[in-house]
Amino acid sequence: MLSGLFHRHFFLGCLIIFLGPTLAAQVSDETEREFYQVRNSYNNSYGSDYNLLNGRQYNLLYSSVSHPFYQSEGYRPGNLSLNGEDYKGIPLNYDIYKQQLILQYTTYSGQSNQLVLNNELIDGFGVEGKVFRKITLPAAGSRFFQVVSTGDIACFLYWEKKLFQSSSTSNTPYRYSKPSRDIYLYKTGEMYPIGGRSSFLALFDEAAWKEIKSFLRREKIHFRSASDETLGRLMDYCNHLTGKE
Repeated sequence: MLSGLFHRHFFLGCLIIFLGPTLAAQVSDETEREFYQVRNSYNNSYGSDYNLLNGRQYNLLYSSVSHPFYQSEGYRPGNLSLNGEDYKGIPLNYDIYKQQLILQYTTYSGQSNQLVLNNELIDGFGVEGKVFRKITLPAAGSRFFQVVSTGDIACFLYWEKKLFQSSSTSNTPYRYSKPSRDIYLYKTGEMYPIGGRSSFLALFDEAAWKEIKSFLRREKIHFRSASDETLGRLMDYCNHLTGKE
């Protein structure tokens, strides 16, 4: 559902368009004119598609000393696949505390508002130069994962932040943690959490252990601190080693 002003105008617009001239005549000229102002402003920003505004108003809490977003507080041009439609270059940010994707839009009065997009309609998105895909886990349901690599053996990251009570003397009693990630290996059609070398090696045949161990030592790979690029090289090596690539 739309929230606030957009909710009301979207509903009125649908009535005007779909229920015919009888109902339209009952809507005041002032209300109709206001509706078209909102629609024209939206069309100028995002094109004539209300698909993007299928969400609710976003409220940012406890942000004076920290923030809940993936990397930065700013809204930057990103890409989105939503309800079967693809959008490019729209201002997005990713709240990893609430696991919500936020769209920033400009109202007809020139103000910037933020909208929580409907997670159920999102297939994937790109923010801060990273690509995220929605994947369903049997025990946890649907989640957004950063795509590190693709292939028969692939790597994905699940990002989150936590909220805890602050011991500082700032105006807010709470503070967001630093971002943390969980590493997942995709193999044989399943997603497996990776806590370290042992859990990683356990997913491969014994014949491949020696080669993978050597690669981990040679590349000095520690899963807790490994970069996206390092994890990607490891996936490439495993695909090559197991004949999957």
